Amino acid sequence: MTSPGRATRGNIIVGVDGSPSSELAVIWAATEARLQHRGLTLVHARKVVSANELAWLSAAGIPPRQIYDHIWGDAEQIVDRAHSLAAERCPDASIERVIDTGDPRNVLLELGSTASMTVVGTRGHGRVAGLLLGSVSGVLVRHAEGPLVVVRHAPGSAEGILVASDGSDESKPVVEHAYREASWRQVPLTVVHCLWDGLIATSRWITLSTTDPAGESARLRVAETLAGMAEKFPEVEANIQVTRGAIDACLVDLSARHELLVIGRPSRPRLVRLTLSGLTTPVVEHAHSPVLVVP
Repeated sequence: MTSPGRATRGNIIVGVDGSPSSELAVIWAATEARLQHRGLTLVHARKVVSANELAWLSAAGIPPRQIYDHIWGDAEQIVDRAHSLAAERCPDASIERVIDTGDPRNVLLELGSTASMTVVGTRGHGRVAGLLLGSVSGVLVRHAEGPLVVVRHAPGSAEGILVASDGSDESKPVVEHAYREASWRQVPLTVVHCLWDGLIATSRWITLSTTDPAGESARLRVAETLAGMAEKFPEVEANIQVTRGAIDACLVDLSARHELLVIGRPSRPRLVRLTLSGLTTPVVEHAHSPVLVVP
């Protein structure tokens, strides 16, 4: 089914543009839809051709009808390819198609407000250059209302799910998301808490031993945020790792050994989010695994 600008509430939506990064995102989203038993919506969007562009092309002897036929034909091919990739991973799921003529960032933000999750790649290098991704993923990282997954690399098969926790109440929803992902995949969960240390940060980070007083204090604080999770997700084997040094470097390095990194995006006023990305954006940009950002 193809529809302009509409998606079933609660579906997982994924941005597609025909690039390799986009195809990785489709494969990841389709696998997630199968695990969650949810529907999947493939979203392809691009800005309409401006009046000036139409005039220039018409002057070159290319009629407007031919231009639009080419754009929509290209869009259909991109979505068809994405549909084939998705159907291989979730043959029993309902797969929708949305082709829109709006700014991809706005389209995905709007559809994502009623989706269970939004999934995107990181760069748009499809047949129509810059069609969907690239700056799109950066905007979504800062402003998406719901969970967002950015897929830069194919997930590896290593030590399960990794989640960053600062031991605060605000981190509890993030940790619960990570537990849920580990439960769906039947893999272990590592909860990492990094103590910032500017001196050690120059050499990245270190893992604190269980006998280190600072490490033990942090471990107890994080354990409090896990209270109740073992009862809710008894099938998940979880462990706490406390480190010291550069937090972003720690998460990026550890992501190489995990199939998914889960991080939170702290609540900030909208105007502040326009200029501050905190740790979320640099971690997403450099992680070696897909990253799930939980607002």
